[in-house]
Amino acid sequence: MIDKDKFCELIRANEKAMYSLAYSLVKNDNDAADVIGETILRAYKNIGTLKSEDAFKTWLLKIVYNTAVEFIRKESKVIPMEEVEVTSTKTEHSIETKLALNEAVESLKQPYRTVITLFYYEDLPINEISKITNTTTISVKQQLSRARKQLREILREDFNNE
Repeated sequence: MIDKDKFCELIRANEKAMYSLAYSLVKNDNDAADVIGETILRAYKNIGTLKSEDAFKTWLLKIVYNTAVEFIRKESKVIPMEEVEVTSTKTEHSIETKLALNEAVESLKQPYRTVITLFYYEDLPINEISKITNTTTISVKQQLSRARKQLREILREDFNNE
């Protein structure tokens, strides 16, 4: 069982992941904050359903996803993701490349933005993404493949037009 202090510690450790996912779905800082606040409340109330501490991040992001989807339904509009901060530990990219990539990801429709955000920005494995988005691993793989193809086409067009 996770106590109150451990819960707070785990929430702090996953703040960026929660924000990235919420923002990718609702495209607004205030709405993302509302989604995160509601997520924390729901997570705290339902902490007893968590089977193991190792699954906390996946469990929490599933709550973020479901809360954001519910929020969007209540607002009766689908809002695309705005700029996602690109961070790379392996290689440094030029500012122009980062901006082009942000714009390309922003232009993707759902569910492609979500799977790209979770896979590349949050480094989650496909099986965890499928749990978060309530889809099969095959669907997630197809969505990632299609999203990569769309990103290649968008970026190829951008760089060919320069």
